Amino acid sequence: MYCYSVRMTTVVAVLRRHGYAMSEQTLAAHLDALLSAPQQDNVGIDMSATDAAYLAQYSGVQDASDADLAALDARSAGRAAAEAGRGLSRNDAAALLDVDPSRVSHQITSGRLYSYPGSHGRPVFPDWQFTTRTGAPDSSAKVVVLPHLAAVIAAIPAGSHPVAVRTFMTTPNKDLAVQGTALSPREWLRGGGDPADVVGLAVTLGEQV
Repeated sequence: MYCYSVRMTTVVAVLRRHGYAMSEQTLAAHLDALLSAPQQDNVGIDMSATDAAYLAQYSGVQDASDADLAALDARSAGRAAAEAGRGLSRNDAAALLDVDPSRVSHQITSGRLYSYPGSHGRPVFPDWQFTTRTGAPDSSAKVVVLPHLAAVIAAIPAGSHPVAVRTFMTTPNKDLAVQGTALSPREWLRGGGDPADVVGLAVTLGEQV
């Protein structure tokens, strides 16, 4: 009989390996807040039982298996954990931008920083909205807010889940292409692209399939 030793890796360990330092307590609090955030209602049309039975029989679409559903749950949980691990507190964001925490609070109020309510309602700031000033030497690179972020924040539909917002901002989009290469909204804005193109996509967040 063979005995295999399996080393379990914690979520915190994985995040730290990828450069995100956070205590387990803080991660748990952020993750709980994310998973508790209300999801936008899906827009659809209720079908009668007869119509539903007809669709199930003739549409060719098969019900998802338990394995498919488990994989989807794991993927969703993984995205939520990654989002929680990349969230910054108000003090963290202030230190990153080299400003007073009160300035960060003002930027939330004026719509110039994106945040979502974390543990005890404290704002959490996703890291995707911060970047280094283009052209600055690596040794003295200054962290700044993503260009034209306020316009994009204003266009994002109310109630959009933070994970969906991150996915939108960091996923290459064929409508934001430079010389045939699709860029993410974050890359587009950072590179000086027209913010109106990102705003036009942001207003459809939640409608995209």
